[in-house]
Amino acid sequence: MRTGRGFERLVNFTDAVIAIAVTLLLLPLVEIPQELGEGEHLSEVFADHRAEFGAFALSFLVIWVLWLAHHHTMEYFKGYDSTLMRLHMIWLFTIVTLPFSTQLLSTQDNSDGQVPLYVGTLFLSSLILLGIVRQGRRRHELLHADRPEVQDWLSRWPSFYSAAVLGISFVLSPFFPTPALFVLLLLLFESVADRITARVTGRPASTEV
Repeated sequence: MRTGRGFERLVNFTDAVIAIAVTLLLLPLVEIPQELGEGEHLSEVFADHRAEFGAFALSFLVIWVLWLAHHHTMEYFKGYDSTLMRLHMIWLFTIVTLPFSTQLLSTQDNSDGQVPLYVGTLFLSSLILLGIVRQGRRRHELLHADRPEVQDWLSRWPSFYSAAVLGISFVLSPFFPTPALFVLLLLLFESVADRITARVTGRPASTEV
C-alpha cells in the first residue's frame, strides 16, 4: 500500500481532471452567443444549436453521475496500490475523451458510429468503477476498515445499475442511436431502483456505483 499523502494526491488529481473535462465540454458553446444578430431572437439561436446544447447537457449529466459514484466509493478508501492507480488512470482516460466524443455527438448526422463510441466510452467508465469497488473489497487494508460505515458498505451488494443501463444503451446504439441516448436518462433513477431492489430482496440498499 502506498502512503496516505500519495492517495490524497491521487484523489485531488482525479477531481482536477474531471473539472477540466467539464470545462472543455462548455468551450464549443462559448462562441454561439456571438451568432445572435440584430433582430434575431435567442430562441432561434438555441433552435439552430439544439444538438450542441443537448450533447453538452447529456455529457454533464453522465459526468455528474460517474463522479458522484467515484466520490462515494473513494470515501471508504484510505490508501491505494498499483492496481488501483492503473484503474484510476484508465477511468480518467474515459473521462478526458468525453469532450471529443461529445463534439462528435453534437453533429446532425449520427450515422457514422458517434453514438456507439460515446456510449461505449461511458460503459467502459462504469466497468472501471466496478473494478475500483472490487479492488477495495479484495484488499481491505486499502479501506478505513475500522469504521462502521465501511463495514456496512462491505456487507452490501455492489450496485450494477449504472453499468446495466450503459450496457443496454451500448447494445442499442448501433441500431437505434437516438433511443440509446434517451436510455441514458435512466441513470438519474439509480437511487429509486436501488431502494426498490432492496425492498424486494430484503437486503440493505447499496449507494455506490
